[in-house]
Amino acid sequence: MALGLFQARAATAVPPPPPEESLPPQSSRVDELRRVRLLLTILAALAVIATLHLARSLLIPIALSLFFAALLAPLVTRLRAWGLPRALGAAFVMLVMLGTVVVVVQTTMDPAREWLGRAPGVLREIERKIRPLQRVATQLDEVAAHAERVAEGGPSAQKPAAPVPARKSMLLVQTPAVLVTAAGTFFLTFFLLAWGPPLLAKLAGGAQDPRAEAALRIVEAAQREIAQYMGTVALINVCLGIATAGITAAFGLPTPMLWGVLAATLNFIPYAGSAVTLCVVTIVALLTQEGIAPAIGVALSYLGLATIEGQLVQPLAVGRRLSLSPLLVFLALWIWAWIWGVAGMLLATPMLLLMKALSCEVPGLERIARILSPSPTLSRVQSAAERLRRKPAATRAPG
Repeated sequence: MALGLFQARAATAVPPPPPEESLPPQSSRVDELRRVRLLLTILAALAVIATLHLARSLLIPIALSLFFAALLAPLVTRLRAWGLPRALGAAFVMLVMLGTVVVVVQTTMDPAREWLGRAPGVLREIERKIRPLQRVATQLDEVAAHAERVAEGGPSAQKPAAPVPARKSMLLVQTPAVLVTAAGTFFLTFFLLAWGPPLLAKLAGGAQDPRAEAALRIVEAAQREIAQYMGTVALINVCLGIATAGITAAFGLPTPMLWGVLAATLNFIPYAGSAVTLCVVTIVALLTQEGIAPAIGVALSYLGLATIEGQLVQPLAVGRRLSLSPLLVFLALWIWAWIWGVAGMLLATPMLLLMKALSCEVPGLERIARILSPSPTLSRVQSAAERLRRKPAATRAPG
């Protein structure tokens, strides 16, 4: 009886354990944390995109300056190795680039002005040649309007057209902003070339942190690869421009130098640049030549030239270490064109290249490199080949 009384008191003193159904399972809490983390990541990405879009007037010159500084830094380094101070070497490189741009602009300014002056006649000629299509479109519009009136229950009175407010020319409105952006980009690029690397070296040396020095070495290695890649692409584009000028001259198109410069410049924008050049030279051939045969010849010739350049010459010249997935390149062009316009289209591919170069250099980021590569299998082979290349010669197997 005493034992039973003791057990009853113990049962009343110690509360029973809660049922298992009342305790939240560990997996549900982990899933909730993952959903919160994903939501915060999406919100942060949207905030970054909005900031880039709203602050484009401030960020575009900085991004362009970083791009041109990375592209021209090897030239300044070579001049410094020859005994020229970094500031003088940067000034010399920038003046040479400015002189090259001025010569190209002066060479193509008169033909471009002539084509702009002929724009009304060109538009009328295009309108005359597409007039049959316009008739079909007008008839379709009339049928659609008639169907809409029938659906509304009767003829509806047409409202008088609202007067169109007079607008200033977009060229006149945007010219000052373009000049300010160009001037800011020029001087900021010069300052980055002259005093950017010493400042980074001081920051890394002053920190006395091995991680900071390793990060600086990784950034320098990625910058060298990007500079070599973009320099090779620039040389290829110059050759493509020369070949385009020769094709247009062979088919009798006026101002072939203008079309060569256009092809070389637009080819820095993957896919979209060559497509625009193809459309332009085809339209020019239609407007300036008799019949449709010259236009077809120009289009096929440039299409073959661009195909050889993109599928054969460029892969052989620059290698496949920094090759990118065409889908991701197109998406990057689309997104950055919305964020920054033409400057975004120009910088979209270098940004992807920089991301891939950094992911190839930093341990643990191989997954990003595989995602950016056109083929995961090819990326694994490249990674293995790169690790073998970086091994010391003494550790390699003989033979």
